[in-house]
Amino acid sequence: MKQFLFLLYLCFTVQIVYSQQVVVRGRVSDAKTGELLSDVNVTEKNTLTGTATDTYGRYILNLRKGKCIVQYSMLGYKSHTDTLNITENKVINIMLMPDEYQLGGVEIVAHRNYSGQFALDAQKIQSIPQHGGEADPVKSLQFLPGVASGNEGTTNISIRGNNQWGNLVLLDEAIVYNPSHALSFFSVFNNDAINKVNLFKSYFPLKYGGRSSAVIDVSMREGNRNEHNGKATLGVIASKILLEGPIKKGSYLISARMGYPSVPVMLFADKYITSDPEMYFYDFNAKINREIGKNDRLYFSIYSGGDNATFSRLVKGYGMKWGNQTATLRWNHILNDRTNINTSAVFSKYHYSYKSLSNGLRYLWKSNMQSYQLKSEMETLLHNGMTIKGGIQLHHFNTLPGKVEKYGEYSNIIPFSMLRKRMEEASIYAEGKMNLLPKFTLNAGIRMNLLHTPESEHYSSKNYLQVEPRAEVNYQLHKNSRLTLSYTQASQNMHMLSTSTVGIPSDTWLPANELLKPSTMRQVAIGYEIQFNDRQYTLSTELYARKTHHIADYRENANIFMNEYIEKEIETGNSHGYGWELYFSKNQGRLTGWLSYTLSKVRNRINGQSYRPVYDRPHNLKLFLNYALGKHWNFSSTFSYVSGMNLTIPVGKYFSENTVFYIYTDRNGYRAPAFHQLDLSANYRFRKRHSVTLSIINAYHRKNIFSIYAGRDGEQSVSNARIYKMYLYGIIPSISYSFTW
Repeated sequence: MKQFLFLLYLCFTVQIVYSQQVVVRGRVSDAKTGELLSDVNVTEKNTLTGTATDTYGRYILNLRKGKCIVQYSMLGYKSHTDTLNITENKVINIMLMPDEYQLGGVEIVAHRNYSGQFALDAQKIQSIPQHGGEADPVKSLQFLPGVASGNEGTTNISIRGNNQWGNLVLLDEAIVYNPSHALSFFSVFNNDAINKVNLFKSYFPLKYGGRSSAVIDVSMREGNRNEHNGKATLGVIASKILLEGPIKKGSYLISARMGYPSVPVMLFADKYITSDPEMYFYDFNAKINREIGKNDRLYFSIYSGGDNATFSRLVKGYGMKWGNQTATLRWNHILNDRTNINTSAVFSKYHYSYKSLSNGLRYLWKSNMQSYQLKSEMETLLHNGMTIKGGIQLHHFNTLPGKVEKYGEYSNIIPFSMLRKRMEEASIYAEGKMNLLPKFTLNAGIRMNLLHTPESEHYSSKNYLQVEPRAEVNYQLHKNSRLTLSYTQASQNMHMLSTSTVGIPSDTWLPANELLKPSTMRQVAIGYEIQFNDRQYTLSTELYARKTHHIADYRENANIFMNEYIEKEIETGNSHGYGWELYFSKNQGRLTGWLSYTLSKVRNRINGQSYRPVYDRPHNLKLFLNYALGKHWNFSSTFSYVSGMNLTIPVGKYFSENTVFYIYTDRNGYRAPAFHQLDLSANYRFRKRHSVTLSIINAYHRKNIFSIYAGRDGEQSVSNARIYKMYLYGIIPSISYSFTW
């Protein structure tokens, strides 16, 4: 640690001479819609000095006085080049025109600021075949290296062998605690309202904290600043509408989606799934932004979504409701030619409830959690090749683990409410980017987090000071290839308590406290990336090793219902994993796509016992292809092959006193058969504003195992007890129709 801090001290205290340099700054936007563009490459051609636009389309570049050739480029847009004679600081705002030819295909690769970072925009996500034709940003991430599904067909994703609850999922900076609809088969992100999804799994920028696995940062679109328009889609799973347009010195966007998966689910589901469920969900997104003077811009975005599901044949009158709400207010301020400041106030809420109408047990269960955050970050350009970011974040979290109420008059339930649990966090961080030598670039920083948990009846208050150093070194072999070496340390102050790998709505977040320590992940990764044939192809590979301390899991036969002292039912330990990831893509042209492969190994060790977690899936192969045929037709397909999940299953049985007892494997001692599936999609565009999409999921009707369980068939005799394999669906066709105006 001392050596690391000393290196940062040397990097951030370099003497700088500004006399021969000027600053060029500005914003880059889409020429058709006026929306700001992130990840645009801005390069001075003579010196190859470069940077990339941030989330808000801003860039700052330090250049020598005199003649300069500045190029603005981004895949999917026509490059723009300016020849300038610069003698003083200058503001240059650029509008890039979409490249119609390139849009005939699907551009794959965006600028990567960090190792292990992948970006998917709405167009790429839309082209990937999905269940019910409903494009899903989270499911699309499963086709990237190092990313696997928790359960097949769901949006729960494991990144590099960690569980899904270690992922920090953000929507316009707001935490989304349960990003799932319809019991995890769809995500809460309506692709029509999404601008881009960024995945970080090697080096985490220092502004991200609170999770120990990966970061999934979803940003909403801003809306068209030039003209009013709309889009509507009718589908077998969901229908949606979007409206956008300009307002005075800004723009607005409103999007709504209504999902009704019950009918198609029952048409194609396995017969052992609970009969006749009723499920629907909704999403509502809205965003406005407005310029307040030439140096200030305000953004306000909200999201509200929820589910309602009823399973009357499982338990009489049994139903569930759950949902998320978020709100983000952001202020971007340009302090001077070299400094930007971003300040945000963020709110997140998650709630769920379920009811039962069984005789005598008519009850309603409720739970909720809220998060309040205040953030401020300052970014300063010191000299060519050196940028410093620093910020402070305050976070208050509280949760009601459970509350039981009577439901109706005929109930024998005694109302009861558990005590609220709280957590306070204060974080400060600093991060620098600089060129050490002509071909070496260093990203490095440190994040310090102070966690306070109040006392309760069972434990005293506790403070934790967490120090998280992170660093990444890039070596530019030549202009199209680079080597990277990164070290990341990240802490997680909340543990997810769950009895399911699916991610059911009643999963509970529990803040760390005196008895339950925060978990800490340390990771080392080394990677290589090359682009060739004028950036038409990209090849990247990465090796990683990570270890996580203080992971939590339930004890066997844990008492988890309405337990105020749940900490005594939890065991902690550590997890370690390592792997090799390969990614190859064709980025431009009529035929585009990518191939990703991951070879990995993960082991958990809790209470002296080592075992394979559910997410230890050694082989993970994904293939995506997209072909644009003329101006009207677009065809795409995906193929997946993934090692089966690890399960604890009954492998034998015996009878005693007319009762059946099952003999189980060791913990996760059985690996299910491998998952493999082929999905197809075709999109036809006509009359410029209309399109029809036909998709076929699981084209060759593979019966992939979702679960294995013990049960009885027919008569309730003990002798009829058997072990069953359950699959969710066979072949699923779907069609959707979209039009814009």
